[in-house]
Amino acid sequence: MPAGVSGRFGLTVNTSKSSIFTAGIENNMLCDILARTEFTRGEMPVRYLGIPLAAQRLSVRDYSPLVDQIANSISRWAAKSLSFAGRLELIRSVIQGVECFWLQIFPLPAAVVEKIHRLCRNFLWNSKRAPVAWEDICHPKNEGGLGIRHTQTWNVALLARVLWNIHRKADTLWIQWVDAVYLKGGSVWDWQPKKGDSPLLQRLAEIRNRIITAFGSPEAAIQHMAEWSNSKGLDTSKAYEYFRPKRAKQPWQTVIWKAFIPPKYSFILWLGLRGRLSTRDRLTFLQEDSSCSLCINNQETAKHLFFECPFSNFVWTNIRQWLGINRRMSTLLSAVKWLIKEKTRSSVQNKARLIALACTVYSLWRHRNEVIFEGKTPCPEGIVISIRITVYRILLTLFPHGLIMS
Repeated sequence: MPAGVSGRFGLTVNTSKSSIFTAGIENNMLCDILARTEFTRGEMPVRYLGIPLAAQRLSVRDYSPLVDQIANSISRWAAKSLSFAGRLELIRSVIQGVECFWLQIFPLPAAVVEKIHRLCRNFLWNSKRAPVAWEDICHPKNEGGLGIRHTQTWNVALLARVLWNIHRKADTLWIQWVDAVYLKGGSVWDWQPKKGDSPLLQRLAEIRNRIITAFGSPEAAIQHMAEWSNSKGLDTSKAYEYFRPKRAKQPWQTVIWKAFIPPKYSFILWLGLRGRLSTRDRLTFLQEDSSCSLCINNQETAKHLFFECPFSNFVWTNIRQWLGINRRMSTLLSAVKWLIKEKTRSSVQNKARLIALACTVYSLWRHRNEVIFEGKTPCPEGIVISIRITVYRILLTLFPHGLIMS
């Protein structure tokens, strides 16, 4: 430390607690530095602000602080009784927030991404066999997913912001260093990485080339990235939207995720619409009885359980009559599409129908499980009463000053 600083502020360097970390210098120069400073030589990788610093490509093991942090968070939450919606929100907000710190600095190896996905997948589904593939739920809700960001694609979007910062020569020490040492004052769009350059720089070049190929030229790429940007830099949400895989939009999917429908109802309806509920016809590999637990007469398929079974037919008939629905439901998809198409002028009635649909599917599924796993006696009348009470209760919170229903 300079003598002036030491004398003015009374600060001195504790040589016993200080180390020097070097990379790319000759051994005689290193020995000279150590002799002059009396510091010990530190070994890389070393953690700084929780992030590993290394002179070469990080191994999968070097990412263990990130994986361990996510695993520790999940182990704390696993001890609590969390709903599916609660687990989903924790993944979206907390875990993906932890990821973000790393993803904007490092290009994550596929093996690390898979470890993170496995942890999140097991937590979301309570370590059970996942009924829906992780790749499928990493889509927006209007494309049939759950709105979780895919780690690898999010990594690309965040690194695209780094690329944009290099392009606009953002006022940071690291950007200035890259500009001086690697670009040598030139353009990032013309620069070609060398074989020995860091994995980060090589990954940035890959992203740059991908964008140029997509838009046809560096000039067009710059124009499009400028459209993703604001006064603070590149909007990573817009970048993610560009890079993520797209699927055909399913407008009916947004209907089941309405804010006024309890998430647990939406979740079961979502699984039902995807054909992923574990009905007995899908569990034949367990060599168990595949007959319907509510009527005992037919094989339990999703269509039978929710619409063809005399038990469920009784429930639907009563709910349809109560809500003034003349159309007979035959599948979950046709029911949702019909409710979208046949909207009434009454906001109360439209909401009541959507809530009732989700609540009925959830109630039939829950009652089916109670009969199988708890030995309860099937009681369709009780389900009808429970559904009506639930619909009234939700509507009263939405329309506390006026609710007219028969």
